[in-house]
Amino acid sequence: MEARVTSSSQAYRLKERMEQANVSHGEEIRADLPGVRVSASPPAWVGARAGDRGEVFFCAMGPIRLRRVTIAGDGRALPNGAVVLGLNVPTEGTYDVVNALVRSNGDLRVIVDEVTEVVRRTRPMPVGAL
Repeated sequence: MEARVTSSSQAYRLKERMEQANVSHGEEIRADLPGVRVSASPPAWVGARAGDRGEVFFCAMGPIRLRRVTIAGDGRALPNGAVVLGLNVPTEGTYDVVNALVRSNGDLRVIVDEVTEVVRRTRPMPVGAL
């Protein structure tokens, strides 16, 4: 299923986690995003068939692990909106998005590309990780 950000995704939590990792506006980074939840979209999505669209939820995401900064930021505040591109998962669940490309110019853009791994979490987030 293709996972997308919706108004219910709690993009503010992604922004909070990025601020905690000291990411600023304009930066492009490689990072691990632990505990991203994907749920099947409601059938109200126009044209969506059951099982082929999902919603991303950042509400229970753990702290971001910054791998490297590929483009330095300008120190300004992060944008509020979020977009996720390329996140395709076989089923609903919680996933660690490892080595994602994240851009913070105009919106918080999480890109799953050829070097990103999406690993299904078999256990809940550890206590205190939030």
